[in-house]
Amino acid sequence: MPKETKYNELEVLKNVWKQHYAEIKALKTEHKNAVRSTKITRALQSVEASLSRLRLTFDEINSQAPSNFSIADSKLDKVSENQQDSTIRNLKAKESLEIIKNQMGLISEEINERERAINTIKTIGKK
Repeated sequence: MPKETKYNELEVLKNVWKQHYAEIKALKTEHKNAVRSTKITRALQSVEASLSRLRLTFDEINSQAPSNFSIADSKLDKVSENQQDSTIRNLKAKESLEIIKNQMGLISEEINERERAINTIKTIGKK
């Protein structure tokens, strides 16, 4: 068999496998979505069952929800403000550390220059 024929057959097989794997990937995605929707449906059914045991309905909860949601939103806003404050504090701390490191480096260089000027032998660390 000529090399071109083998190459063409190989390419055809590659394309078949690519198509096969694409179909498998699509089926996996479809399955994942079906499992997710099933879980959501079960969760809603269990919530509905719990509400019926408490003799409540979704409508009653929805009528109370806007006031509760505004409280939750205000709490979330405070949390996000606290996160921003902590982020700013972290950035300032990093900047301060950089300044301290730079100053320590300058001090170390100054000490090394003084040692060279005095011609002393270092006993700790490298020359």
